[in-house]
Amino acid sequence: MGRVNLGTARIVIIVALAAGGIAILANGFAGGTAVTPPGAAGGTVSPSTASPSESSSPSTPPKETPSPQIDGVQIAVLNGTNEVGLAGEVQQLLVDDGYLPAQDADDADAKPVPKTVVYFRGGANAAQNRSDARYVADKYFDGARVGLLDPDQITNVTDSAQVIIIIGVDYAGAGGG
Repeated sequence: MGRVNLGTARIVIIVALAAGGIAILANGFAGGTAVTPPGAAGGTVSPSTASPSESSSPSTPPKETPSPQIDGVQIAVLNGTNEVGLAGEVQQLLVDDGYLPAQDADDADAKPVPKTVVYFRGGANAAQNRSDARYVADKYFDGARVGLLDPDQITNVTDSAQVIIIIGVDYAGAGGG
């Protein structure tokens, strides 16, 4: 058995890993082009025809985020501040934009709440509710945190509410949005 030059073998392995890494990085970005590793088809740049969802493994379905909705989305607004009437004002703003009140505006279970949080209800419609909650958080509350509603933690919310907003002091302190 002949001796293998370890220096050459290491270089070949490094080049192969680098080429593979470049190909993975190039295909991982949505730039629309894929880089062919050097030595394969001349190392040219060619347009990618596969969409990111098509390049996913067949055993893992691609995650699809539903488009956020406004019409028909039932909201509950809770005031986590000491500013009287703030939840009612926020609820009216959302209703004016097309959301449906699931209940009257109310006070949060505990006060004060430092930061506004937008919760969504889980279950069969969790993905849609999450998308709707994220939209509300981004549009009205400067990207407030979004989380799954724990009904044991927040008790004064009707079961029909899909998006639950707890107004925090950060919202009131910023002049209401």
